[in-house]
Amino acid sequence: MDGTLFRTQDLIVHCVNETSQKYLKRSLPREDSLWSFGPPARNIIRQLVALNPGKPVNSAVDYYDSLYRSNFRDMAVGFRGIPELLQGLSKSGKSLAIVTSETSALSDYALKAFSLHGYFDALVTSDDVSKRKPDPEGVHLALKKIQLGPEDCMLVGDSAVDIAAGKKAGLVTGAALWGSETWGDPRIASPDHLFSDVQELSKFFLTQSNLWRR
Repeated sequence: MDGTLFRTQDLIVHCVNETSQKYLKRSLPREDSLWSFGPPARNIIRQLVALNPGKPVNSAVDYYDSLYRSNFRDMAVGFRGIPELLQGLSKSGKSLAIVTSETSALSDYALKAFSLHGYFDALVTSDDVSKRKPDPEGVHLALKKIQLGPEDCMLVGDSAVDIAAGKKAGLVTGAALWGSETWGDPRIASPDHLFSDVQELSKFFLTQSNLWRR
């Protein structure tokens, strides 16, 4: 979702830092090891506040969520061509699912904000799994929800953990290079296909004969 359908990196960094400033009176630079506890970013908030006994962890998480919502429309950026791609895929009868490390509440909010929620047959979030990507648990659950096997599907993602999760689940994988500057380069995980922009992905699915028709 993030980094493939739209970009939220600047939003997430802003909200984490605002929360850190409010509760701990300091910012959280990107090189800080605490960033390794995300995504979702509320994991970072929990770890950050937990380092300071007596700080209200739940309150900090709620504050982060409120910042995410209030700043989303100003800071999140939709990738050009995504609505048209999803419309085309939907009209062609393909099943679409999202596997994201974000929470259900913020995933629903983000998809509705960009008017994209109606295109997907399944949404698997961090609330639905016990192991996050690159573990394939979320991908397996998505396949179960759309009632398709891995041989019928392709996973498209913007990070190496996305690609690794898809490979472990037995799917063909495609790297969304238009969003790969967010959390790392997906090419290090050796995806089967590289897509430099949304238009290339659209051409692959909608104008070329290929094996992933469902």
